[in-house]
Amino acid sequence: MGAGLALAALAAPLIADAGDAPVVAPGWTRSLAAAPAPSSEMTPFVLLPLRDGTALVRNGEGVAAIDGRGATRWTMPAVTDAIIDGTAVVFRRPNVVFAVRSRDAGVLWKYRCANPPYTVAAGDRLVTMCGGISTVLSARDGHLVARSASKLPTGTSIRGAQGLNDGYVLVTDFFDGAWMGRSYYVVDAHTGAFLWSDTDFNVVDVTPETIAISPYPSMLPWGSAGYVVRRRLPDGAVLSTQTHDLPRSIDDTTRGYLARSTAATYVTAMGGSVFRFRRGTNRDPQRIFSGATDVYTLGNAAFIFVRSGIGSATVYLDRPSGRDTFATRLLGKQGGYISEPAAADWSTWIGRAGHVGGLIAVNDGVAVRLYDELGSAAMVVKSPCKSPYLTATRSVLFVVCAPKGSPVTVAGYARH
Repeated sequence: MGAGLALAALAAPLIADAGDAPVVAPGWTRSLAAAPAPSSEMTPFVLLPLRDGTALVRNGEGVAAIDGRGATRWTMPAVTDAIIDGTAVVFRRPNVVFAVRSRDAGVLWKYRCANPPYTVAAGDRLVTMCGGISTVLSARDGHLVARSASKLPTGTSIRGAQGLNDGYVLVTDFFDGAWMGRSYYVVDAHTGAFLWSDTDFNVVDVTPETIAISPYPSMLPWGSAGYVVRRRLPDGAVLSTQTHDLPRSIDDTTRGYLARSTAATYVTAMGGSVFRFRRGTNRDPQRIFSGATDVYTLGNAAFIFVRSGIGSATVYLDRPSGRDTFATRLLGKQGGYISEPAAADWSTWIGRAGHVGGLIAVNDGVAVRLYDELGSAAMVVKSPCKSPYLTATRSVLFVVCAPKGSPVTVAGYARH
């Protein structure tokens, strides 16, 4: 870590942390039924905030709507997944997709659907798959809009989907064999047609008709660290490419990660060196850390994690301090993790931080701090477990703990 500190001092002034907000105790805690075993791909974790301050929480084989005081508003048994679409909640079961009112779970519509592996909202439509046929439904009343046969490779294992914009969704497939990884399929939300695919990438940004993607390290690398390609959504045609030039002296720049704030692009080489490129440039990088593990962005800020031990890191904030200048500030420690339901995958994602209620949540093993883009700890709560799940409404932070061999709990913390 010492090398990282030295490099940070060369790149930008290092400023001490200004302190935390008071620690908030839970207003209530209650038990939940244990979720199905993680090996079951048909039971993804559910933790979603509703507009009225209620949260949807996985409760055993079903889902419970829990209000800001910890009371159960309603339950829905034996459902695979849940998505929120305006004031409706859309559920899946092995033979049906259906929508209910979020306030009382009154059924709005049902559509018979064999083994739907996902449901995702796009504009006024829902995209799913019924009996292996890509299917588009009206979000308003569930009537069939379009169907399209999808010619997917043999052995395809669909894991989920996420919306890109009103016209397109992204479907995830896990593949195994001699090579292992994920394929991502762009699907037309009007027709259900599978348009094109690529492997192992993160989405950098999306416009109504284009998508910019960057490869992450995998068994099938298709680009080096800092490589970005913009493709046309309807047909996948490459419109432009961008390579962020890293120093030749850096080891293992063939693979890495890219993160982008509104002020800069950050490229992390596999060796752990983090480089900052000013917005709109791909040359003259500033090397600000070595030994880094992760970079998370929020607004014009980057939260950078630098290894300080097994399973722990020191957290720094990097953000603009003036015209064409940046300042790097020490925030604190990370010693625990944040769990999140993966956006386009049925597995659980566990990371050093998470985006929660417009803030960045960092777990140091004792407390979870929720930082704004200025690096101020807007909220601090005692960490109830090693890898909590979090979601937030305007008034309540919901924290779910599901440690192996222990009861599942949900706690509510008042936001001020």
